[in-house]
Amino acid sequence: MAAFAPTFEGMQQMLQASKAELTPEGYRQLWAFHQLLRARNDDGDLTRLRAFESMVTLHYVDCILVAKKLGAKLPSPLLDIGSGAGFPGIPLKIAAPHLELVLCEGRARRVAFMDEAIQTLGLTGIHTHCGKVYASFPEQVAGIVTRALEKIPVTLARVRSFVPPGGLCVFMKGPHCDEEIAEAQRDLGSAFQLEDDLAYTLPFSTHDRRLVTFRRLHDPSEVVRRRTRTIDSDKNDSFREAQSLLTGRGIKKAGSALIAGQKLIAEVMRDFPQRCQEIIVPRGTEMLPPGAPPDLPVLILAPALFAELDVSGTKAPLLRVRADDPAPWPGTVQGCVLAVPFQDPENVGAVIRSAAAFGVEDVVLLREAASPWHPKALRAGGTAALRVRLWRGGSLDEVAAQAGGKLLALSADGRPIQSEHLPRDLLLLPGLEGGGLPAALRGQAVAIPMAEGSESLNGATAAALAMWIWFSQAPT
Repeated sequence: MAAFAPTFEGMQQMLQASKAELTPEGYRQLWAFHQLLRARNDDGDLTRLRAFESMVTLHYVDCILVAKKLGAKLPSPLLDIGSGAGFPGIPLKIAAPHLELVLCEGRARRVAFMDEAIQTLGLTGIHTHCGKVYASFPEQVAGIVTRALEKIPVTLARVRSFVPPGGLCVFMKGPHCDEEIAEAQRDLGSAFQLEDDLAYTLPFSTHDRRLVTFRRLHDPSEVVRRRTRTIDSDKNDSFREAQSLLTGRGIKKAGSALIAGQKLIAEVMRDFPQRCQEIIVPRGTEMLPPGAPPDLPVLILAPALFAELDVSGTKAPLLRVRADDPAPWPGTVQGCVLAVPFQDPENVGAVIRSAAAFGVEDVVLLREAASPWHPKALRAGGTAALRVRLWRGGSLDEVAAQAGGKLLALSADGRPIQSEHLPRDLLLLPGLEGGGLPAALRGQAVAIPMAEGSESLNGATAAALAMWIWFSQAPT
């Protein structure tokens, strides 16, 4: 290293020879900072460097060159994470006075020194933050800069929740950071894109540097971009309500249902975004299903709590949707109206799915029927419950009486359905599981023919076949 006098002029000559020039005011401020740093560094806690040339090169030039190399790309406000005694933040501020800076440092003595330096140098648009930087950092910034703090992917994961899309993350690294860059690209490639990797050697030294920058990407599927709340206790009232959605009674009380399965959730978010209330994910999930409505809030659960709700074992996000209580059926029969008496949720879901497939628009849920929003019903029925009009009916006898002469009942004792020409308007009424139809209705029922000796058909299957026959006979 060339010899320079430990004076203001010597510092100025070193900066100029290093292509780290400052304005006259900048030289004055940096010299004042240098003197204050030496005066307050009796125990070496602010910096281990003591020699004049080393301080100028490894502290001041090292930091100022960041401003020279990045120029207008440096974001403002800029958060300096792990500032220590003010590096790189204070030299950056001196070199680029327009920058707004937040100097973040966890050690109180160093924060006090930076506060004194800011006041002594007369700097404005710069302040300190005492403490570590967490995902919930309270201030708005456009980017971050850090020097020799921690691995690149660790810092990126730390700041991804508050660095905005388009923001820049600047890392002052040594020459051997290829593995860090590769890890960041592999694990955080959806959130950050490598923009620059500038290699150079500090003037008057053998110290190699890498100036690595990552640009924050915009991805609306990121959990950190949403309104979130986190639950870790099974005693939490919100969790208990979510847990109640595994039962028909809880669904009716809350007016909500849980949908599982990536394909099913994608369909609901695409076709019924107005019904979506909340996405539920286990802690540690970074990405939401593509197409999530932009204002959809996120509930983050401890993994054990999430597993209690994920009864299908999908290990993928769950979607909470609005499940309105059906209005009473007025008795109107236009087209094929399906009455559902089944108590098995899977049969309810399956028969509603068949109804939607065969053009049945109205489904009446008898008093005995299981909830169409039960997780088992949704798993069997897909999005069908959202694609038909659901009505609340009374008992099987009451609904049959409402239909009057438009009733078409199904029973193994009925006349063969293939011999019938089904009317355009009818109420299709399968029998109860096990008990079938009341005796009074069996005489006017139709039957699905089966091979001799076969047991009776599953009620949902028989209803599906009848709806297919109606659909195939209906005028196009």
